[in-house]
Amino acid sequence: MKVKIGAIGAADSLEKIKDVALKDNRIELIGFSYDDYEELKNILRENKTKVDQWIFSGQYPYDYAIRHQLIDEQDGSFPPLHGISFLGTFLRIVKERGHFVSKISLDTIDKKIVQQLLSEFSIDDCLIALSPYEYNKSSEEIIDFHIEQHRLGNSEVAITGYLSVYLELTKRNIPCYRLVSSEIAIQKELDLLVTRAQSQLNENSRVTIIGIDVVENNEQYSIYEKQKQSLELERELLELTEKLNGSLRKENDRIYIYTTHGDFELSLADESILQTIRGIQLSTNIEMNIGVGSGYTVYEAKLNSNLACDEGKQRAGSNMLYIDENKNLLDILSREKNSDTLPRFWQETLQRHNYSTTTPLKIYRYVILKQIEQFGSDLITNLLKNTDRNTRRILNDLEKMGLLESVYEEAVGKRGRPRKIYKIVAEMDKPIA
Repeated sequence: MKVKIGAIGAADSLEKIKDVALKDNRIELIGFSYDDYEELKNILRENKTKVDQWIFSGQYPYDYAIRHQLIDEQDGSFPPLHGISFLGTFLRIVKERGHFVSKISLDTIDKKIVQQLLSEFSIDDCLIALSPYEYNKSSEEIIDFHIEQHRLGNSEVAITGYLSVYLELTKRNIPCYRLVSSEIAIQKELDLLVTRAQSQLNENSRVTIIGIDVVENNEQYSIYEKQKQSLELERELLELTEKLNGSLRKENDRIYIYTTHGDFELSLADESILQTIRGIQLSTNIEMNIGVGSGYTVYEAKLNSNLACDEGKQRAGSNMLYIDENKNLLDILSREKNSDTLPRFWQETLQRHNYSTTTPLKIYRYVILKQIEQFGSDLITNLLKNTDRNTRRILNDLEKMGLLESVYEEAVGKRGRPRKIYKIVAEMDKPIA
């Protein structure tokens, strides 16, 4: 089965990535070009489940995606602009211009790489004005840098890693060359992404077995009522099994659902399994002791499932315990119960302002669960499936109440309004609005 890799970048860089990927029969490449970063957000959000990994044409779009929580670090990469990229471009300049070029303005590449390259190939007499990569540096600043170096006579030719900078300098009749990743660098990153995707596939292919014991209660039921409960439970468990793409078995008075670890993790992440279990308990009035076990074999997973069930029997009420292949124990229902609670400071503040807890709880739970220290409106818009305008209003309300603190403002393009970056205020460490 081919690994699906989403490629994101400017048109020229994208074509080069496609050319390299076409030679690799392990890869199915899906290309996406974009004109602005709002479009980049939409591409990543809408295609997150359609690809296994992402390759970005350069460092900035990758950093942008990471900083805005659009992907995790293990979900993508970019081919760095190594010295070979600069050397190839430099040789092309010499060939096309017919003479050695001794003055160049350059952006994106690290200063140490340039110095090492010049020394290694004995071209120290080439003077390079360098504007190294910085995330917060705008394209306008980079354009101004090249224009100024050209005006001062410090640069005969500009070399840039940005398509927008290349187009603008060319329009101003400043000799400019585009710096793109070498085929070697692209292939190396594709190899990394394929290995990572295959590793994740193997990880998600682990076996997970859910063992279910019905907990006897002291209520008296007629034979008819017990049969009705039993049939209702069986129907609900069949639906749960279908959602997990698994199989249902009954062995020695214990019910088992066999599934893959990937399907179980997915149901746990979106809480569908927890919602289904709560629904079963409400509709059947039956308490359940659930033991989940995972492993690289059915035997190992079942052993861990039984251990989790046995541990649950020692505890009162309904339980859902999980033991993984490393024998780590997780109380799933306890984790969920704790995550449903806002700090007292938040509860009291929201109550004082007569503000519904539903949305603040969702924001607080997500930020704490993901251990996110700082975040902007785009992350919360994605979480709430909301408009950015409504999200900014909600975040502004929470800031006014003292539940969020604005730590700094992030510039958004030349004309865009600066975007506030927030952090959670969990304790009563500042005056309440």
